[in-house]
Amino acid sequence: MKVISILLAFLNSLMGVLLILSCISASETLGWITTKTGAGILAIYFGILTFKDAVQPLSQKRMVLNSLLIVIVSVSALVCGIHWSIASGDMKNTILLFSSSLFVQGLTSILGMESTM
Repeated sequence: MKVISILLAFLNSLMGVLLILSCISASETLGWITTKTGAGILAIYFGILTFKDAVQPLSQKRMVLNSLLIVIVSVSALVCGIHWSIASGDMKNTILLFSSSLFVQGLTSILGMESTM
């Protein structure tokens, strides 16, 4: 499970960077740009934590809390993406893919931890 989590952390960090870079030349509303930038920063943050945990184990309580936070954020983003798709009729595949990937990363991080705390 740890290998899957590390791979997804790398991919999510790259997607986070692309989300932030896509905001540079976007002619979108300020709220949407803020949401995309925040999601990109969170993905990069969780990616760095996962890499640090793979190299030198961090506190398990901290990793559990961060993994639960990423699961909560990703489920919220998934629900928001589904709501957006239903309400506007415009399918936002990037939100659905990104939030699903974040959810799997958080879930594999939790399941990949040792049983001792």
